[in-house]
Amino acid sequence: MVKHVMNAAQASAAARRVMQRADELAQISETPGQLTRVYLSPEHLRANHMLGAWMEQIGMATWQDAVGNICGRYEGASEGAQAILLGSHLDTVRNAGRYDGMLGVLTALEVVAFLYENNLQLEQAIEIVGFGDEEGTRFGITLLGSRGVTGTWPDNWLACEDAAGISVGQALVNAGFDPSRIQSAARSPEEFSAYLEMHIEQGPVLERENLALGVVTAINGARRLKCRFVGEAGHAGTVPMTLRKDALAAAAAWMTDIETATAAYAPDIVATVGTLQCLPGAANVIPGEVNLTLDIRSPRDSDLELLLAKLLNQAQQIAAQRGVTFSAETYYSIPATPCDTRLQQALTSSISAVQGRSLSLPSGAGHDAIAIAEHWPVGMMFVRCDRGISHHPAESVIEADVMQAVQAFTQTVMALAANPLAEFNDATNSDALNLVAPCVAIATWAENLVAARPYSSVDVLQHYASQLTLDWGREELNQALSAHPRIGEKAQGSSQEAALSKGEQSAVDTENSALTLALAQGNAQYEAQFGRVFLIRAKGRCGEEILGELKRRLNNSPEEEELEALEQLRQITLLRLEGVFAA
Repeated sequence: MVKHVMNAAQASAAARRVMQRADELAQISETPGQLTRVYLSPEHLRANHMLGAWMEQIGMATWQDAVGNICGRYEGASEGAQAILLGSHLDTVRNAGRYDGMLGVLTALEVVAFLYENNLQLEQAIEIVGFGDEEGTRFGITLLGSRGVTGTWPDNWLACEDAAGISVGQALVNAGFDPSRIQSAARSPEEFSAYLEMHIEQGPVLERENLALGVVTAINGARRLKCRFVGEAGHAGTVPMTLRKDALAAAAAWMTDIETATAAYAPDIVATVGTLQCLPGAANVIPGEVNLTLDIRSPRDSDLELLLAKLLNQAQQIAAQRGVTFSAETYYSIPATPCDTRLQQALTSSISAVQGRSLSLPSGAGHDAIAIAEHWPVGMMFVRCDRGISHHPAESVIEADVMQAVQAFTQTVMALAANPLAEFNDATNSDALNLVAPCVAIATWAENLVAARPYSSVDVLQHYASQLTLDWGREELNQALSAHPRIGEKAQGSSQEAALSKGEQSAVDTENSALTLALAQGNAQYEAQFGRVFLIRAKGRCGEEILGELKRRLNNSPEEEELEALEQLRQITLLRLEGVFAA
């Protein structure tokens, strides 16, 4: 339904610009021959200036906010309209790659460039932000840029110091900002409808699947623990094997269990023992103490907690069997950040159109979306990177993948920010019919609705659609019911009508065997009595309410029930139409 679509030539030119600009940004570094750009450094401010200039070239108003983010706005059809926020970060780790963070900001520029070059203004505005600090390289605290936008800076952040003893507050002053005005960077919830971020995958999954793009389901929650096995040191030559209390042997047994149990639990959960310290640490002494770290991550907090409890219980069992003790202390914890379902669907649709299919996967690394999700729906698109390498100079993407990424990202933004009524008015008859036909399986209704275009407002369209339903009778009711599933049974197939039916019945608990049986018996009795499938507006009603209505309507006469079924059909149709044209 999007009238303007980025073609291959436009996407190719955009991808070349992204790659060239990534090279230009990579030259802004505090270390010659390497890429290091940290928060509030001269290099950070130079990168902001460069990005701001590129924003202004494509018609964006630009500013630096109070925490050093570089921001730009491309106005919507109405001045002051709500905006979709696009972005990622401009800071790096030390000796970094050139695409982590930067790719997302530069691709966002190409979305706006396409709108600007085609003189398009959407229903919503588009804003872009280059966050000043996501990595936490300088001060050891992360997401300073995105937490500035959400207004969630902890009070103690201003006092945090870098390796040279310069505090965040002093660094702000040195960069020309006023620490007392940090809260002015915060944006109100109503200003944005959504946040979209494109990022390199930083993992090998897309490469393994031979796909350029994927959709992020969630950013993994994580726990990090300091763990300790304490046994008894002893002479390596004199203590028999059966009498040893070897802390390292216990730790080794647990590490093997961690690997086995995690792999068996779920494919998207990971656990890592990252450090190991053995004491006293002599070649001829049985280890009496071992300190190690456990890092466990999952896109679902419930699974993370269950697996972690299982692993800690295994450690205690191993310790008891070996005559040692085990203890653990959590020193870092962050919950999982689910991506918004609607935004996932929009990204999946665009990616499928560009590359033929889409893959959904979690993010094992953290992103600015973690902070933004506290205030706005977030969606993320991943781009394949060579061997999954990131935070390293070998970090690499290919231009052909970036070309597809620009196309899919632009298509997603336009679909989310567009005016559905304007698109409907301008669409071909075929496209317009495809949009409204799934509302009801009555072809003449959809054809008449399309033929009456253009509509001055959604209210006018809804009123006319409602008027068209007043002429419906038994023939139209039977037509509509030919595509309608029984209540309590899932609609079959992959059509839009089936998808709508599934959503409308989402509150019917199909795991409740007693309810399922009662609905099946009621459906059978209704069909035997009236000769058609029972029809009811299911949205917003639980299974028990629907069953109650079914029993009540079994007492209707055939004439009464036909009128009631037609009214339910009108309500279902108009409710679906409302969803199609919701802004």
